[in-house]
Amino acid sequence: MDDSSFKESMSSRERTIAALTGQPYDRIPVNLLISDHAARLIGVTVGEYNNSAQLVAKGQIAAWRRYGADNVNTGPGLTGVAEAIGSRVAFPDSTPYIVENVVTGEKELDALKVADPERDGRLPLFLEAAELVLKEVGDLVPLGMTCAGPFTTAAGIRGTELFLRDLRKNQAFAHRLLRLSTDSIIRFARAALQRGARIVLADPTASGTLISPALFRQFALPYLTEVCAAVKAGCGAAPALHICGNTTRIWPEMVETGASVLSLDDAVDLADAKAEVGDRVALLGNIRPTASMYLGTPDDVTANAMECLDKGRGNPRGYILGLGCGLPIDTPPANIDALISAARCFGRFSELQRSGVN
Repeated sequence: MDDSSFKESMSSRERTIAALTGQPYDRIPVNLLISDHAARLIGVTVGEYNNSAQLVAKGQIAAWRRYGADNVNTGPGLTGVAEAIGSRVAFPDSTPYIVENVVTGEKELDALKVADPERDGRLPLFLEAAELVLKEVGDLVPLGMTCAGPFTTAAGIRGTELFLRDLRKNQAFAHRLLRLSTDSIIRFARAALQRGARIVLADPTASGTLISPALFRQFALPYLTEVCAAVKAGCGAAPALHICGNTTRIWPEMVETGASVLSLDDAVDLADAKAEVGDRVALLGNIRPTASMYLGTPDDVTANAMECLDKGRGNPRGYILGLGCGLPIDTPPANIDALISAARCFGRFSELQRSGVN
């Protein structure tokens, strides 16, 4: 596959806007959640990367320049808001994770307050990193700040197993956890929007793999809807929403949140989502992060990209080529190159027109 004859004529920001507004673009945008892989790229540990605004900014800019994807992202990721509320995060030389939940009972919750993004945890660090990235490349590439959704944040301050038990055994307590989480996320989102960033919500604990559609409607949907409305009020555009696992049974509810883009796990069929909700919301996905990007070859990535393009392009509300989840930290660079090359070779707008796709 040779993309040397193709010359890009749009910036990442321009082609992303075009793809989501039904306008012509040079090639389909590619969205990669390159988080801790950026640490590998600049030769630092994941712990060093995640505790330095300068390194986060340096890594994200380096990854964008090296690979040519159409987004950068400065966190705070799945742990940031829960950490700011009081949970403790560990930093192995791989994905950070919560090792101590701040809420073990109602007394602990009574003592907590809404997180201050300018002071608490590492939220100020991520905001500073956003400012650094925006100053250097913000006119060329969209900057998102991926933040855990209310359901996942509540699980992060309580502990997933206990929180899921609370949904049935102590529902009032669960709603209190969700209230604190939602208010903290909205406060952070407003600070991010003031700096010129955009918000991406990731709520993997609300997956259909873990909870029923009924529990999603009761405990996840109202709070996600509130966050989406607050973000839209703050910048005029609702956030993208990613939920891991099999979300087939909650696609209508995910649309109901008001999210602008649904980012879909590779566990679901992109063509089915396009048929069911594509007339109401843009779609993003769903290259296999592990089987293709991490464990596969460049040829595997190319074949997977062509499969996703065949299913996703022509979506009435727009489509962005991307992964079914975050990029594995040790993904071979050649596989990332193969994905971008596939977009350049097979995702050109003119080719979509010739194939009869609007």
